[in-house]
Amino acid sequence: MKTITTLLIAFICSISFGQNFTGKIIDKQNMPIAFANIVLKDKTDDSLITGTISDENGAFSIKTKKENVYLEISFVGFITKKIYPTQATIGTIVLEEDGQQLQEVVVTARKKLIQQKVDRLIFNVENTVAGTGGTAVDALKATPSVNVETDKLAIVGKGTVRVMVNDRIVQLSGSELNAYLSTIASDDIKNIEVITTPPSKYDAEGNSGLINIVLKKSKENSWNNQIRTSYTQATYPLFNFGNTFNYNKDKLSLIASFNRTIGHTAQFNEFDIIYPSASTATNLDMKNKEDLISGRLGLDYNVTNNATIGILYSGSFEDKGIADDGVTRMNDGNGTYTVNEGNAETTRKNHSINAHYVQKLDTLGRKLSIDVDYFNFNNSSNRNFSSEQFITNQSYFEAENSTNQKIKNYSGKIDMVHPNKWANFSYGIKTTITKTDSDVAFYNTTTGTPIFDPTQSNEFMYSENINAVYADMSKPLGEKWQTKIGLRFENTRTKGVSKTNNQTDINSYNKLFPSVFIGYTPSSVNMFNLSYSRRIQRPSFERLNPFRFYINSISYQEGNPFLRPQISDNLELKHIYKGKLISKAFVSYVDNGYFNIIKAEDGAQQRIVVTFDNFYTAYNYGVTETFIYNPTKWWNTTTQATLSKMDTQYKDGFNLDAELVSQWNFQFYNRNTFHLNEAKTVQAETTLIYASPQKLMYFSVSEMVSLDLGLKFSLLDKKLNCTLALNDILKRKATSVNTKTNGIDQTYYNYFDTRSVKFSLNYSFGNKKIKVKQRNSGNEAEQNRAKQ
Repeated sequence: MKTITTLLIAFICSISFGQNFTGKIIDKQNMPIAFANIVLKDKTDDSLITGTISDENGAFSIKTKKENVYLEISFVGFITKKIYPTQATIGTIVLEEDGQQLQEVVVTARKKLIQQKVDRLIFNVENTVAGTGGTAVDALKATPSVNVETDKLAIVGKGTVRVMVNDRIVQLSGSELNAYLSTIASDDIKNIEVITTPPSKYDAEGNSGLINIVLKKSKENSWNNQIRTSYTQATYPLFNFGNTFNYNKDKLSLIASFNRTIGHTAQFNEFDIIYPSASTATNLDMKNKEDLISGRLGLDYNVTNNATIGILYSGSFEDKGIADDGVTRMNDGNGTYTVNEGNAETTRKNHSINAHYVQKLDTLGRKLSIDVDYFNFNNSSNRNFSSEQFITNQSYFEAENSTNQKIKNYSGKIDMVHPNKWANFSYGIKTTITKTDSDVAFYNTTTGTPIFDPTQSNEFMYSENINAVYADMSKPLGEKWQTKIGLRFENTRTKGVSKTNNQTDINSYNKLFPSVFIGYTPSSVNMFNLSYSRRIQRPSFERLNPFRFYINSISYQEGNPFLRPQISDNLELKHIYKGKLISKAFVSYVDNGYFNIIKAEDGAQQRIVVTFDNFYTAYNYGVTETFIYNPTKWWNTTTQATLSKMDTQYKDGFNLDAELVSQWNFQFYNRNTFHLNEAKTVQAETTLIYASPQKLMYFSVSEMVSLDLGLKFSLLDKKLNCTLALNDILKRKATSVNTKTNGIDQTYYNYFDTRSVKFSLNYSFGNKKIKVKQRNSGNEAEQNRAKQ
């Protein structure tokens, strides 16, 4: 790490020379203007050479090799000023307020790099270097409290996060989400909102927080197109291709997107089980076929200046295969071993449609939104596996395990924004109906003739109806205090029917989800925020299905139709100092928590069974520090450190014959961006993530270290971006998990082949000012549960 940094610094020093203009920007009251835009242009053709922003004291420094240049200085609410420098030290520059924009200035004030609103943190991308010439992924990498790994976004302390664009959930995840975000130019982003504790307006489902990307206002009569491709080489190659077209003319907005991923990935597993009778060691290698086609087509039409209607279709088709083979060796003194082989084919089809209508009711901000959604998800899988034992008790077993799952979801919601002089109100209603139909069939094929086994087969139907109503109120209390309170009520009715077991489970419950936010800003350098919210985590539909899915003859997973949602209460206190140091303390309480239960059984037949149940309550608490620092104009760095602990207790009536463990866990994240030339068209990145050994629930997890390096070139006036990424260089991202249940010690190691080289190309053409309105479905929570 130190060597890489030293080489980069030496390289920069070798190429950095020329004029260096310095100055300070103030207003007529002699107050410094922080984060003002300073753009260096060529006198001959007014072309852009480079740019920067002023610091919190209004000071700036900008370097160039060219002569015959001028500076253009601007800030929201002030008249843009041109400076034709005759010497390096320019001195003090006074900007005058723009009378025509005075009303806007009163509303927005001077936008700091970081703002803490009462219910979310605002990162003003347009005031940063990351807001020029990059993509939404680049902007997210620079956003405080957000961790960006390969194909993964997370809020510190929250895990994987859901992403919104203009307050609408994006129904994508993993590499597909990453590809979609790469189609959004960072120049088109106004700000990024980090919502760690979502208010009552949003679904109470999930506890991972939200990221909302707010785009600048649309420009009429504009379009753009982006073509992208990438090649990833790990154990096997993986290829991705995509295209996104945006169009906006007069009253019509259109988005069309296509993505294709094809190739293979690998997974390597090791399982060590110490039974009382004998210990076993298993190696299982998997080759996964990846073949995914997905697309989106959206259309918005402005019926009037105040009314918009639209429709959005999203669809995908996935053909996934798994070929695995391994050996289980038994320490019984005889050298007994078992050869395991398996092959699975899975097909997934997904279709979703959203229709929406938005009506602005007046000029004060009252707005009515109506959404209607339909979602259809089909998942079919067929797995063949065999186990052949040698030396002692030689035997052979072969079976076929197939499953089919169909999910249909209908939802509708009405939202109203209703500001007035006393306070701002928002309220709404939503209803969701979900129906699933799943069947699992198990055939013993050892003799060559399939024999149906009804004891290991099942047909399961599940229906769910959620009705919700919510209201939020936000109100400032003086100049320094802000408050927001909200309440969401959800009524849930479920019914699960197992035809095979002749078993029916009906459940109905009502839940209240309050949220409270208090903000205090005593000065321009200090901001405080206190938030509380209650959330719900419903189990995925697969986990509710009481079928058995076999890994091999002695290992299988079984669903639980009696699984209940878990409820969490979350409290968070945050302090921001000068927009650079963010300190956060958090605590949450989880009731009715559910997770995997690993049952290891010894006897006539040794086996491992994975089930699910609501077996624990827990307190999760800790502190996080985030430090944003720019040592030089060409070096930006973000560092985050989290110290946390999870204390777990069994619910009354539960005892898994496993000791619950807990200790303080430490996570560290550091990202550096180096601009290797003055035009900032060559950029290097380093990302280091470390997680200490963890103890939580009844698992002990080894430490994790991840080091990624990247190099990015922007060509053809930044229309063509080439990126080379080296991921998990140290090959230490994989962890091992140890647990002891029923007195049987178990260690599991899973390596997902994360060490890789990735090369990507991204070419955009058209009108770069295009900003098409993004619209996404209103049944995102149900779609996520289907995909888990």
